[in-house]
Amino acid sequence: MLYIGEFSALTGLTVKALRHYDEQGLLGPARVDEASGRRFYAPRQIRDALTILALREADVPLPVIARVLGSPGDVGPLEEQRERVLRERRRHDTAFDAVLQTFATPPGEIVLARREEPEQAFLGYPLIADPQADGAQDGDRGHSYARDGDASDPFARADVDISDPHWVATRVRDQETHDVTLCWPTSEAAVRDDLPGFITGVLPARTELFVTRTTDAAGIQDLGWYAEALTRLVEALAAEHRPHRDGFLMRYQVRPTGADSWDIDLSVVL
Repeated sequence: MLYIGEFSALTGLTVKALRHYDEQGLLGPARVDEASGRRFYAPRQIRDALTILALREADVPLPVIARVLGSPGDVGPLEEQRERVLRERRRHDTAFDAVLQTFATPPGEIVLARREEPEQAFLGYPLIADPQADGAQDGDRGHSYARDGDASDPFARADVDISDPHWVATRVRDQETHDVTLCWPTSEAAVRDDLPGFITGVLPARTELFVTRTTDAAGIQDLGWYAEALTRLVEALAAEHRPHRDGFLMRYQVRPTGADSWDIDLSVVL
């Protein structure tokens, strides 16, 4: 048998970590002396200790480690964790690439224009603005409707004709609150009980200040252009409507125009 200090030296797990893993039910001592309280570990526990050490180096959560230790030879939990890590890495890479592209590529000239838009009925799916807020999963589901085309099935089942691309509407209501809604244009604003979670609404006839851009797939992630366009729009809006006090509505829409071509439309309602 090995004293806890000896076991710590051999495995690389600190005494504090060993005590913690014992409390978590991951790796308890093989024996505890009732009189002295000393903890002893068996040589056969070295494999589990080194497995824990390696998985913690890979930032594998303790519940996943418990599944691995509880089912030796079952690599399923590890493969699931690896895929989660890879998805997160791809998300990080996309974010870094967007920032690097901002530094490498000037945003270019931003030309603002005005247009008159008719009344438009829509179906909307409210999103959670704060990803840490309760119910954020609902917002994620709404994003998947737009991103993966998942909305086609519920719309088809409800016999709703969606012919134009959706837009993302951000309405700033006051200094502390705002709404984000995925909106699909419809012919009428009828209440839809067969589409749970969706809302109906009507954009009234309005004047919009807008900017558009035709781009390829990489340009859709061009943070520099988006930041410059949004800045110019909000500055122009502030000069007329003091949005920090009265609130404002912004719309963002991406419309495919070819195999690798999209029109980006960013607008604010005057």
